[in-house]
Amino acid sequence: MATPRRDVKSRDTKWAQSLAKFVATKTNITPNAISVLSVFCGLVAFIGYCGYVIPQVSEKWYFILPIIAIIGIQSRLICNLIDGMVAVEGGKKSVVGDIYNEFPDRLSDTLIIVGAGVAGGSWMTVSLGLLAALFAMFTAYTRVLGGAIGAVQRFLGPMAKQHRMALLTVANVICIFEFLVKDIHSYVYPITLAIIVLGCIITVWRRVHYVAKDLIEKENA
Repeated sequence: MATPRRDVKSRDTKWAQSLAKFVATKTNITPNAISVLSVFCGLVAFIGYCGYVIPQVSEKWYFILPIIAIIGIQSRLICNLIDGMVAVEGGKKSVVGDIYNEFPDRLSDTLIIVGAGVAGGSWMTVSLGLLAALFAMFTAYTRVLGGAIGAVQRFLGPMAKQHRMALLTVANVICIFEFLVKDIHSYVYPITLAIIVLGCIITVWRRVHYVAKDLIEKENA
């Protein structure tokens, strides 16, 4: 069963359509390659986060690290947007496209979220990052499970992928002002990750609820 497409408003923007059209018609880049590239974008964000715990990195450069993370996060989201557009609108859909649509997403998600835990600078925030990544994976698992057993695949939140990435982007924007508030990252990232954990728990519960509802309605129809 093919994975349904998330309803993304930016898919209708001119810049996204132009970029997808250029990639589809002017290059040999495949949608699967774009999906794999999103993992490297997640790695960029992870490397940016790790700068906080590398002794050789001076604190006066701390404001650059969240900028690197933002670049990684937003580049990842662009890859996630363009790969589907090149596949569907560009006519380059692959028989194994659903694998590439899901698997790299889980890797990039983990890199970005765990990286935020590392940036917090303590075992507590690393643990929060691991926990948040685990629950983020559960949100995707619940959605895919629903589709696999005959329910509707729902991308609802409150902490779906786009919500998690938006929240982490905001956290990074706040941490850009590190030179004004010393060690701001040490509490901004833990708070952000705690919100992600709580939001993912609610998201999983809501998705499971709707999967069960769909199956019951299907049985009673």
